[in-house]
Amino acid sequence: APRSATVVATSDIECWRLDREVFDALLKRRPEISEDLAELLAERMVELEGARGDLSEAARESRVHTQQKDLAAKIRSFFGLA
Repeated sequence: APRSATVVATSDIECWRLDREVFDALLKRRPEISEDLAELLAERMVELEGARGDLSEAARESRVHTQQKDLAAKIRSFFGLA
């Protein structure tokens, strides 16, 4: 999907990059990471959406849950996880 945000560091940072093969091996050893990642991404996506307009707490929770399920399915599919 197209980027939904841009990040600019305000200080020096150290950035790590995992290539697909390494991340794939990690997810195969610990598939629960895909659920944790989906939850974090869903929360951030809904937070960004909320910053662009008003969302009630109930709407926010519903969208986080929906986004999390969708993202988890996409991650599992992309990495061939059950």
